[in-house]
Amino acid sequence: MPDHDQAQDQRGKLLRALEYRQVFDDRLERIERQTSFDADYAVETAQNVELWDLPEADLMPVGRNARYSPTPVRTVRNALGRCGVRHEEVTFVDVGSGKGRVLLLAAELPFRRIVGVEASETLCGIAASNVRKAAENRDGFDRIEIVHADATTYDIPDDGGLFYFYEPFSVEVALTFLGRVEDSIRRHPRRVVLCFTGRGQPDGQGTELEKTPVAAAAAEIRDGWRLVEVVPSPDAEFYDSFLYEYVDTAHLPGDGV
Repeated sequence: MPDHDQAQDQRGKLLRALEYRQVFDDRLERIERQTSFDADYAVETAQNVELWDLPEADLMPVGRNARYSPTPVRTVRNALGRCGVRHEEVTFVDVGSGKGRVLLLAAELPFRRIVGVEASETLCGIAASNVRKAAENRDGFDRIEIVHADATTYDIPDDGGLFYFYEPFSVEVALTFLGRVEDSIRRHPRRVVLCFTGRGQPDGQGTELEKTPVAAAAAEIRDGWRLVEVVPSPDAEFYDSFLYEYVDTAHLPGDGV
């Protein structure tokens, strides 16, 4: 019967997705054991969080936002060091900042400001706590600001120069966000780099190394963005970073705008 076959197919897809998710989590656990980041900073950023475990889960529909899963420490450091921006001249923005790991790592570099944008109020609270703990024994964390906001309505900083994404949401949300970035560039012409890390959300579909970041598809669709480099991850190929730069010369400094 068609209905029976369809149900069997759906169950098969679910089982494959669960199996892949377990493989993904096992690999991440092995990677996490190679560093002592949380212990060094006296924070907690390593534990995954599913959307349905959040108190505000009903306000964060699955598909629009992704689960929280940390980016490996070495991957972040490698990517931020290769983005080709003058750190001291720009604000760094982590879009979907979760528990704040990337914000803490960005504070190792001389960014003018460091902003985390996160739709989950619960994760914002955890990130704020992590920043306070890290600041007890280190300087530079006063540059970090955590903003509880939907990415589609977030006001882009006039000096935002590097935007970091670790598979935070769908292509549709990314398209809206990049539109706001482009509006900001038109108002305040400057060089802007996007860093998309991760080769697709782990859903068990296909081969992960054939994928590019889900959110990065927005940069491919919209005019003005070009892929300038793929930064290999030192942890696993899944965590490669894709760097895009805005190259609409009509709106860049020095073009008479």
